Amino acid sequence: MPSAKSDLLDSIHGVFLSRGYDGATLTHLSRATSLSKAALYHHFPAGKPEMARSLVHQAISRLQTQAFGPLTHSAPPQALTAFIDGFSSYVEHGESDCILTIFGRYQTAHEDIDELKEQITQQFIDWHAVLTTVFQSLGYKTKKADRAAHALVANLYGTLLNAKMHHNPNLFVRGVKRIRKDMLTACKSDDALRTHNN
Repeated sequence: MPSAKSDLLDSIHGVFLSRGYDGATLTHLSRATSLSKAALYHHFPAGKPEMARSLVHQAISRLQTQAFGPLTHSAPPQALTAFIDGFSSYVEHGESDCILTIFGRYQTAHEDIDELKEQITQQFIDWHAVLTTVFQSLGYKTKKADRAAHALVANLYGTLLNAKMHHNPNLFVRGVKRIRKDMLTACKSDDALRTHNN
């Protein structure tokens, strides 16, 4: 039976991933944690909204530490490969999903997570700015850097979605290898072009 808050979050994480916000009932959450509903309220007095907030904050912290953080701690293009590898680790190499995308896009009749959705959107805007800066440091002009940042994130999440649709994490692993290789090739080509022009 999980006792620490982090253990509880890990236990309920899968319920929200598979059922969304509305579908994750207290019965499902109680069953996943082996706790009574009363015990769940002891740990999360505000109920499901508090659980969702805790999961979002945990996910932002993990994604920042594993993927987006290395963008500012490494020199490009190594920063980009560290980002790709970190994202892969964050989603457990295709075995897991990203709770931020679940809550961020999830349509619900409840207003409980509207604020969370806004927070998630702003977080991705901030992360996009960091990623764009890395491409700019590689010599990309502003618009091209912006497009490259969007394309990289879209490729990663698209590859994850495809793997999930086929229930085959290996599709994600192979896709990430391709994305990583293509990114390094593109960086080398752009660097060679800039060197030639100079």
